[in-house]
Amino acid sequence: MGALTDSDPSVSGSLYLVRCSNCRRGVLVEGDFVVFPFRKGGNDYVSHLNTLWPKVQSTLSHLVPGDLQRAYEEARTCFSAGAYTAAAVMVRRTLEGVCADQGVTAKVLMRALQELRDTGKIEGRLFDWAQALRVLGNQGAHFTGQDVDREDAADALALCEALLDYIYVLTTRYEEFMQRRKPSP
Repeated sequence: MGALTDSDPSVSGSLYLVRCSNCRRGVLVEGDFVVFPFRKGGNDYVSHLNTLWPKVQSTLSHLVPGDLQRAYEEARTCFSAGAYTAAAVMVRRTLEGVCADQGVTAKVLMRALQELRDTGKIEGRLFDWAQALRVLGNQGAHFTGQDVDREDAADALALCEALLDYIYVLTTRYEEFMQRRKPSP
């Protein structure tokens, strides 16, 4: 793709073959580039891109239940589309799914997360993270006039993934490790 200039109109819904700055391989994306030529220091480009190829594989372990993987991946899809408020709502939905999967009986998410903590399935900092994600999800789910920004949505995805890893991956690995370390009778 050539460089956009001040005289270029905004491009909408186009396909681009770009090079990944990390692996240097080609990537096919679709989306919008909007040029803001009046910023100090030159043009700024805002983009909302969706990767078409290669398809990004899930970052979650196979140990995370499939329905939770789907909810989390939907949150990532929302984020990739620039729908940050929707991403936060899907992170909240993923938290609700975790509580249900872990056998929590409380119906209100705040109480359900407390039950996860009280039963030892999450502890201090993870509980605080989960509560912060719940609050952000509420911000997105209720029409308060306050949208979720990109940075908060990105943090929500990272924290949600860490919570899923802790509950489903690290806990399982720790239990397997401790089982192997048990002295033989």
